[in-house]
Amino acid sequence: MGNLADKKRLREIAGEKIHKGEAVISEKDEMMFIPFVQSGNPDEERPWLYKGYYQMPDGAINMELKRLKGHIELKVDSIDNYRDYIGEAVGGFVKKIYEQSPHDAETISVEKHDSEVDILKKEIIRLQIDAENAKKVVDKFKEISKSL
Repeated sequence: MGNLADKKRLREIAGEKIHKGEAVISEKDEMMFIPFVQSGNPDEERPWLYKGYYQMPDGAINMELKRLKGHIELKVDSIDNYRDYIGEAVGGFVKKIYEQSPHDAETISVEKHDSEVDILKKEIIRLQIDAENAKKVVDKFKEISKSL
């Protein structure tokens, strides 16, 4: 069986990573426009902002990402001991952002969408259709279960 030190040593010998962490998005701001801009221009664009971390046993690899018009800018804050995990952390973080975001990076621009409200309306309509379909499936299941 062995203790934790033995397991760590065996993973090192096998060439596996010692720690298995998970990327987490701690803050997300996907507003496309700055509301109530002091300059008087309510349509001033700004990037979507994401903050997160990759949990390690004695700390974390912190990351910040900005998305605007199909471009991303990533800032990574880590100590030197985590150098072997930075690639895995960045990959997991970026993957989570694209999985949890309703839009591809290319569609984040004023030219593609009239406003953030239109995007949200489309998302609500899609969710309503999904809910109706799920309700139909539940009703069919109830009918089948009653007939048995």
